[in-house]
Amino acid sequence: MRRASVPLAALAFGVLALGACAMDGSPPAVSLPPAPIPTASAPELLAQRLPAQAASFQKGATVPLRQPHPGVEVAYATSGRTAAGFVQVLRPPGDAAALPDGIQSAAVQGEYQRSIGEAARGAGPHRRLTVIREVNHPEDNPLFRCAELEGTYGRQPVQSMICVGAAGGQLLRVRASMPRRDPPLADPRAFLRDIVAALRVVSP
Repeated sequence: MRRASVPLAALAFGVLALGACAMDGSPPAVSLPPAPIPTASAPELLAQRLPAQAASFQKGATVPLRQPHPGVEVAYATSGRTAAGFVQVLRPPGDAAALPDGIQSAAVQGEYQRSIGEAARGAGPHRRLTVIREVNHPEDNPLFRCAELEGTYGRQPVQSMICVGAAGGQLLRVRASMPRRDPPLADPRAFLRDIVAALRVVSP
């Protein structure tokens, strides 16, 4: 049985095509980290970048904070308040004038541990949460370290996500909580994604 041969013209075309790719001169695609988030000189200024809507969460009131650090808290909730959340923009603790973006600073790591410890202890004997998963967001060049938690408030099963990070020189805490359902009543990760996107934008 004679094996079918490949025409020489086809072989020549393939060699020429490979040569053209090699000689194209186009550099290979490189995934660059996102640009730093523009620095804000005060928590209030960074909070002004937060969106009117993040995923299915609508923006509510902004109130000043003194604890755990001076700053502001911006409330968010879904329709009917089936899920609620907040974004806290806080001054860097200690003598730091500004924090680098991300989760590497001691201030971020300390506040993250304090936040999940506080949530796990709860506000009373019938309000306890347990960390079920920890993730970075975004996965590449993360701005936030997040804990996904489940537990109960009285007899109500609940789920929550707590995130801590630094952006624009400030310390940030983000939280979204809701009754536990299948499927979930809202998407906390989408909420955080829209918050991050808004922080990158500075109005002219």
